Amino acid sequence: MVDVFEEVLGLLRGLGLRFSVEGYGDERVVVVDLGEDFSVYISILCRGGECDVEYAIGDENFIIRPERVDLLGRAVDIITRVNSKLRGQG
Repeated sequence: MVDVFEEVLGLLRGLGLRFSVEGYGDERVVVVDLGEDFSVYISILCRGGECDVEYAIGDENFIIRPERVDLLGRAVDIITRVNSKLRGQG
């Protein structure tokens, strides 16, 4: 988990993004703040040598308000970059 987690944090730092990290047992959720009530959520859960990564966008309930639709492109770009990095393509 440390490698996957550190890779994600390193990439986000390199992009100059503001983020926070929340912990829930074995799971870490990186919250990338893109605007008021709009974030990218990157969930990293590692157990038994395997890591699962999942993504979500929107507010804390994963809802995207009409006035935040303009941020979707940036959110998708961040997810694409993280995913490419973790899959060894970036």
